[in-house]
Amino acid sequence: MDFKLDNIQIEKCCRICLTEKDDVQQFQVMDPVLNMIETLCELEIHILDGLPSAICEFCKEEIKKYYVFRKEIIDNDCKLKKAFEEQKRLQEILDDYYSDIEGVSTPKPESNIKKSYICDICHKEVKTIYSLRRHLKIHTGVKPHVCNVCGKSFAESGNLVKHINNHNQYKRLQCNECGKKFYERTKLTIHMRRHTGEKPYSCTVCSKAFATSSQVQVHMKKHTKEKPYQCTVCQKSFPYSGSLVTHMKIHTGTKLFCNCGKSFTQKVHLDNHIRTKHTDERPFMCSECGQRFSTKEQLKTHNRHHRGDIRQKEHHCKSCSKAFMTARELRIHLRTHTNERPYQCDFCGTKFKTSSHMNSHRRIHTGQKNHICSFCHKAFRESSSLKVHLRIHTGVRPYTCSVCKMSFTQSNTRNTHMRTHRTGDSNTQGKNPLFY
Repeated sequence: MDFKLDNIQIEKCCRICLTEKDDVQQFQVMDPVLNMIETLCELEIHILDGLPSAICEFCKEEIKKYYVFRKEIIDNDCKLKKAFEEQKRLQEILDDYYSDIEGVSTPKPESNIKKSYICDICHKEVKTIYSLRRHLKIHTGVKPHVCNVCGKSFAESGNLVKHINNHNQYKRLQCNECGKKFYERTKLTIHMRRHTGEKPYSCTVCSKAFATSSQVQVHMKKHTKEKPYQCTVCQKSFPYSGSLVTHMKIHTGTKLFCNCGKSFTQKVHLDNHIRTKHTDERPFMCSECGQRFSTKEQLKTHNRHHRGDIRQKEHHCKSCSKAFMTARELRIHLRTHTNERPYQCDFCGTKFKTSSHMNSHRRIHTGQKNHICSFCHKAFRESSSLKVHLRIHTGVRPYTCSVCKMSFTQSNTRNTHMRTHRTGDSNTQGKNPLFY
């Protein structure tokens, strides 16, 4: 049967399956689903072209699944080619070393000659060819030893054995403080330092103390500027393997999607986004005052206030002497003095000091409300509005009066209440602030 526009309600018709449904959602300006459709089908959809400009929930989810699957195929192909090239490169390096030592007699025990092997990539010196072979895996990223339980891979078989032990349900060593169980005594010893605060290892350059020797090794790269992990695509180098893995996702296009359409290259960033923008979950608690936070970074920043760590604010404004922790914060602050407004709304031309303020303003024009309450499905333009709204359902009251310990859902409500405790106000002393 031929499809005719006369037979449908355009506002209820899904642009993808051409079916009238009640759950269709209108495409928004810069909608990530539109970008996915264009990437997958090489099809451009213009929301003002007079044709159906909505999508049903089923098609939306199917497109997202196919988009992620396509990215996985591309990502896995890149991984396979990279592993093959690196394995080839590793073998060539090892062949060179084997040819160098071929025919060399083993020194006698009484001999003082100490043979060493130097890495061609970072020039690190090791004592044995086995150590060199193991070291080279740092550069190549080859991890041939795979756990058959969870699929995690390791460069060394010994590390795989230790990891498999963690899957063993019988953990006989238990922490007396929190009850957590461990298979190895060394793991328990390291864990106990979280409770005791013991930091037996220190940096030889700046004397900063750490709980483990591996933490010192990671920290030392800040001083040595060593960057042994190199991207095979753009040759950019990194001090940590995790940084290289994250960077590679720029080339492979691997992304994790939130239900609101926003994408992330790391799971930790997706988790932080969900907690701060959608659920208002605050799992990180300050041990000093009990205040809770959505991310570790927020807790770390908060703890600096307890320590009075002014040194963390190294970026000073020359106009008003205000200090900031990062150069980016200082740059944004300077716009209050220069009145610079580099971000402009493409609808009405209004200019803003930050991109976040501009994006917030644009949603007034587009009517976009990506922040949905998981309890009652009410939609909001701003994540902050959703945060406050969620407290109606969860009962969370994060703002506490320091005088009477009464708690509130919003800081401005708490601040208004605090005025009732003004010293010397005899009319309010001893009264319940709710009734005056």
